[in-house]
Amino acid sequence: MRLERPMSVDVSENHTTPVEEKTLAGSYTALVEAEADGDEEKRRRRLFLLLLMLLALLLCVCVLFGRYLQQPAPLPEILPVPVNVNYAPHYLFSIYGLDGPVGVALSPQGDRVYVAETSGDRLIKVFTRNGDPVSSFAPPRTKPAHRSPVYLATDHTGRVFVSDRLQHAIFVYDRDGSYQDTILAPDLTLSEYVSKHVASLQPTAVFTYNWFEANVYYQNPGETAQTLPAPDRSGWSPLGVRIEASGRMLLGDVAADQHSIRMLPGDMILAPSWRNFGPPEGTFTFGCNGQSNGQFLFPNVAVTDSQGRFYVTDGNNGRISVWNDQSGFLFNFGQGAGEGALNLPRGAAMDARDRLHVVDAVGQNVKVYDVAGPEPNFLFAFGGWGLGDGQFNYPNDIVLDTTGRLYITDRENNRVQVWSY
Repeated sequence: MRLERPMSVDVSENHTTPVEEKTLAGSYTALVEAEADGDEEKRRRRLFLLLLMLLALLLCVCVLFGRYLQQPAPLPEILPVPVNVNYAPHYLFSIYGLDGPVGVALSPQGDRVYVAETSGDRLIKVFTRNGDPVSSFAPPRTKPAHRSPVYLATDHTGRVFVSDRLQHAIFVYDRDGSYQDTILAPDLTLSEYVSKHVASLQPTAVFTYNWFEANVYYQNPGETAQTLPAPDRSGWSPLGVRIEASGRMLLGDVAADQHSIRMLPGDMILAPSWRNFGPPEGTFTFGCNGQSNGQFLFPNVAVTDSQGRFYVTDGNNGRISVWNDQSGFLFNFGQGAGEGALNLPRGAAMDARDRLHVVDAVGQNVKVYDVAGPEPNFLFAFGGWGLGDGQFNYPNDIVLDTTGRLYITDRENNRVQVWSY
């Protein structure tokens, strides 16, 4: 029997019919179209998610902007989640038209800047927040040679308090610079002195005081001016002045061999009348003259942190002196060498985050410390010697507003520099 050889099959040969080819082409086209539809759907989803993210971001920006308009503050402070970011501020612009500015203060609303001059006419000059001049004023019946304003402060009513090194007094003005009264000693005002000697003194009577004159002038409405012998000169010499939200006044007193910090209680400072000024309850001092712990050499200003601790710029000792809320000495810092060391600390300001800003007049910069913890931590310094923007030539004082702006007197450059966080 003969076996037949099986037939071989050529698999390479296409045996599909035209109908089958058409069917396969249609399937391929459908597959491509389906994949294209899937990609399009994915793109749409991605675009939709991106749109949602942009809308959420826009909403956050609108919320933050609205919060800023209601209560201006630096961005880290208005974020819903606290962000502990510490970065140096940047220079914005300078306010000119000044002669040797040393002290600076802001109105409670932050819309006016008050600056004390120690050269030229020695005036208190007033500017808008943007540096436009508004007005100027000085103690009545005084000449430039009779006055030397140094530090300033404002209370919540807008009154302006100015310490004067030549007059050994604190002059008080209203928001517009109209003279109100003079604090002659920790327990005596000019209105109190005159009212005790003039029984017929009217509530709207005006009076003036000049350390270099032998008399005090007073005048009832519609009457001619009268005089009184000037009061005995007190032994104090107020320098730095700061007023807290409670109305309490903190003063650096540099009377000869009696350097100290004085505190006058808020209920006395904010009283509707100063014709019964003292002796004040709650008035006390801390510190004494010297170079040891708990002693001062020309204390300039005192500020407090959120725990009630006092920080005193101890000028000629080149340090910050720290005291507890019961006026007990704690420690000093800022002495020695290194980036956080101080040369001649003058003005100081504390922000809401317990960051202490100290003006170093000889270091030609502002040094910033975090004092929220048990020990101060140096953060950064900004500025440096020079005549250009953002450079200092003997800076002296600083004040901060609620929007993160810093105003710093630049004495020898005859300007106030404005910086911002």
